Amino acid sequence: MPTYKDNTTNKWYCKFYYTDYEGNKKQKKKSGFNFKKDAQEWERDFLLSKQFEPDMPFEAFLEIYKKDKYPKLRISSRDKKQCRYKRILPYFQNMPLNKISNKDISNWQNKMIELGFRSTYIKGLQGEISAVLNHAVRFYGLRINPCKIVGYAKVPDEIPTKMRYWTYDEYLKAIDNITDLKSKTAINLLYWTGMRKGELYALTWDKLDLDNKTILIDRSLQRINGKSIVTTTKTYESRIVKLPDTTIDQLKEYKDHCYNIDPSDYVFDWEKQFIEKGIRQASATTGIPRIHVHGLRHSHASFLISQGVNVVLVAKRLGHKDIKMTLNTYSHFFPTDENNLIDNINKLNK
Repeated sequence: MPTYKDNTTNKWYCKFYYTDYEGNKKQKKKSGFNFKKDAQEWERDFLLSKQFEPDMPFEAFLEIYKKDKYPKLRISSRDKKQCRYKRILPYFQNMPLNKISNKDISNWQNKMIELGFRSTYIKGLQGEISAVLNHAVRFYGLRINPCKIVGYAKVPDEIPTKMRYWTYDEYLKAIDNITDLKSKTAINLLYWTGMRKGELYALTWDKLDLDNKTILIDRSLQRINGKSIVTTTKTYESRIVKLPDTTIDQLKEYKDHCYNIDPSDYVFDWEKQFIEKGIRQASATTGIPRIHVHGLRHSHASFLISQGVNVVLVAKRLGHKDIKMTLNTYSHFFPTDENNLIDNINKLNK
């Protein structure tokens, strides 16, 4: 493999010819490598990628896609993709990439609808198909991704799933009827911060500043195959969230019952469904709706918006990367008092 050293920069580069899948001979140059072996490895990987043929089966290209993308993905993301591929491959596995048509995508959507899947689930599956085809377009010369032309399917007459959360009054009833201290403290913290469940599990005592009443949220913990995997947050960003006095008092009470604490210890040791058990107890005792753990995050967002908190602060506390995500998720929570709007306009026009 021809590699060369640039005496000016003292870096290595590779320069070579290759033939693309249409039979055109092209030259490729890549520079800036610290070592000769790095330049050689890059050239080898590039030439392997050019083994792509537009008529290769979807399943075969999927293995190339995984090799390219999986090193950059979290284990949980890979697992989610693998589950979705099980639903996709029976239909597309033997289809040549360049033969997958708009009609094929549409027929597959209809098949998913016939199987009784919801629009959001079908959209998630199609997102995986589109990701694979987009990768082939961007890096391997496939001409078009038909998913972009077809768009997403909408199940006819589907009733949207209602977001489940607790109002402030329901939360007060719930928290007063949870007897387990650990569960009660976790639910209090989730309700008043909007933390994700994984962020709560990754929380260590040194991230809590009980004197200044703040919490640093900068990691997430997931359980995969019985092991705890700690990563950055979902958006790869950290945030400091201020805590109300009731949450500080609850944390202090809980801390007093914890034995021989080290600052690096997890605040809540791993225990399967201990939060869910608290929610179930509260619901069974009070009759309030039973919600998922993620519903506590929705509950925090609902409370903030009901208090007139601006969307920028809502997004900051929830750890959204930008306010578009907040608006897309919680737009129905924001008040739209059209009567007040018209009254104000009428007053201005008098």
